[in-house]
Amino acid sequence: MHVKFISVEDTFNLRQQILKPGCALTSCYFPKDNEPETFHLAVVDNNEIVSVGSFNRSSLPFFANTSQYHLKGMATSLSYRGKNAGSTLVKFAMDYLKQKDVNLLWCNARVTAVGFYQKLGFTIIGDTFEVEGIGLHQTMYINLN
Repeated sequence: MHVKFISVEDTFNLRQQILKPGCALTSCYFPKDNEPETFHLAVVDNNEIVSVGSFNRSSLPFFANTSQYHLKGMATSLSYRGKNAGSTLVKFAMDYLKQKDVNLLWCNARVTAVGFYQKLGFTIIGDTFEVEGIGLHQTMYINLN
């Protein structure tokens, strides 16, 4: 397995399969996907994309005056869960963002994924909230300093 930068379009199949099953592929486009500072990563194994994540410059109001990025659209193939594909992707992103002098990475995690992010060092902030049609989420962050 290795991590590589990909186009936003290369994220759509796994986003649809894992995050939006039964929805149109066009629904897998997220705001900020094509902004200049946004980047998309994939973990690839045997020429197959098995995990994806998108990262865009966006700030949580809880943390003033810090350089922040938002992880969105994190999805890992069911057959690769528990095999470090997702954690490999997030760790690669954290190292990359540190090199860009980014101080904080945050996400709105599905409550079912909170444990995954906690194992990577993320901290819960605020209350859980409902994303209509998707389910309960929890905002989480990690300091990259």
